[in-house]
Amino acid sequence: MNRLVIWRRFAAGVVLLGGIALAVGGFLSRAESILAAPAPDDGKAANQFRFLAHESFDEKLHLDWQPVRHDPEHVSLTKHPGKLTITTQQSTIHGDEKAAGEPSAKNLFVLPNPLAKGADFVLTTCISEFTPTEKYQQAGLICYDDDDNYVKFDYEYSYINGGSRAFALVRETKAKPEHDHVESEDGLKLVWLRLTRRGKNYEYATSTDGKKFVVHGQKEWEGAPRMLGILAKNGGLNGVTEIDACFDFFELSAPPDSK
Repeated sequence: MNRLVIWRRFAAGVVLLGGIALAVGGFLSRAESILAAPAPDDGKAANQFRFLAHESFDEKLHLDWQPVRHDPEHVSLTKHPGKLTITTQQSTIHGDEKAAGEPSAKNLFVLPNPLAKGADFVLTTCISEFTPTEKYQQAGLICYDDDDNYVKFDYEYSYINGGSRAFALVRETKAKPEHDHVESEDGLKLVWLRLTRRGKNYEYATSTDGKKFVVHGQKEWEGAPRMLGILAKNGGLNGVTEIDACFDFFELSAPPDSK
């Protein structure tokens, strides 16, 4: 296992001591390093973003994952080797799910945000082996404070156009959700999702090849957030088919224009 140091360009500099990054001028909340699988060394994996941490899901987990309401029967590293498979199931964090009598979302696969409060970041993942056909089968990225305060960006079978595949950005504050949808093309075998935080703004983008990303917009959300990660679920509707969503990797990086 390789030790990957959390790093970033600092105006006041960075000091490395024993493999631990000490920030002068302030970015990390503390001197800290992350145990991580090495990022792909193909000369383009960073995609101009300053690399912070990477999870390759290669037979074991390397980062400090702390799944919310973990259900191991619906998670596997061996079902599709080299990928994390989360099997969707009825569960939701949309609005006040408890008041609606709906089960709270399981397997929010998140880890503690290692960055200082207010720091900008980029989350990227690739989803494969996933073809949603029923409302609201979904898989994507999440920035999570708690069940009533989060931002998620996913690929899903949505309610738009009476029911269709789409990319959905959902921002929820105090159990009040706001939605933004982008129609997706048909027949996607692989889809890359990217969520970029710059201050209060969250920019959402997609790619079909992992190289060229299309930015669809940005929206404000006030959260910190406390946790970062991925999710796959069916939403609160009863009787929706459980299907696999495979995550090829998860990556945390810093935007190239962050100061």
